[in-house]
Amino acid sequence: HPHGYYGMVEMLRDWMQTLPLTGEDHTVGAASNVKGGTFRLAFVQFSRTDEYWVCKNTNDGCKVSTRGCDQPKPTGTCTDGLLSGDLNELNVDLDWHETNYMKSVTYMAKALEDAVTVFQGSPSHRQHVLIVITDGAMNPKEPQSSTEIPPIRQDLDAMDVITFGVVVRKTAQHTKADLDAEKTLKPITSDPHDDHFVNVPLDDMLEEVFKDFCDPAGRFGAALQAHQQNKGGGATTPPATGATVPCSKWGMKLECRAGQA
Repeated sequence: HPHGYYGMVEMLRDWMQTLPLTGEDHTVGAASNVKGGTFRLAFVQFSRTDEYWVCKNTNDGCKVSTRGCDQPKPTGTCTDGLLSGDLNELNVDLDWHETNYMKSVTYMAKALEDAVTVFQGSPSHRQHVLIVITDGAMNPKEPQSSTEIPPIRQDLDAMDVITFGVVVRKTAQHTKADLDAEKTLKPITSDPHDDHFVNVPLDDMLEEVFKDFCDPAGRFGAALQAHQQNKGGGATTPPATGATVPCSKWGMKLECRAGQA
């Protein structure tokens, strides 16, 4: 894709169209009582050192950490940065993120902190999944990187959040940039890190990361299945390689959050 950011957003949109969403809007929050193989999503954009951006329906159009934001309000109702299973709200979110591209270096501590808040709006009977997508290494000058991220990681673990990391690169060949990104993102993912992380060309992201997300034969699908079994969900027989099954096949109650760089 000629422009990585917009290509990534459109791949997320393509994936979203295929998901069995709960149909609940963002106001439902932790009161959600939908069970069995359905999704709610939330999107947060991270980049600047003390900011994270999510689409807001009121005030100045976006939510940030410490400084003001002059981005325009969305055209339509978005998710307010909360979990939503309403396709119309989610499409408005992605439209807003396409229009408002942060275009800065990679700082993610505040966005991870926001993820904790978002998952507080989800009931315990749903499974919690965080997907962090980036094309660059976390900035070594980020003041929160060594002090704030480990406690945030512990908070996510305490909420039983499964954290996946995706580094996207522009070409099939690896470069120093994507390998550096791998070094800083992989430690943030759930254990074992290698099972919850992938470094892929942008054009392959939809196929390699998302299309088999609920397939126990896929990389992330296998990690989700293992997590379910570790929680006492019982053993299941994976389908043949390449098969695609809904998350409800394993009794999964998936709820995914996609982040971006």
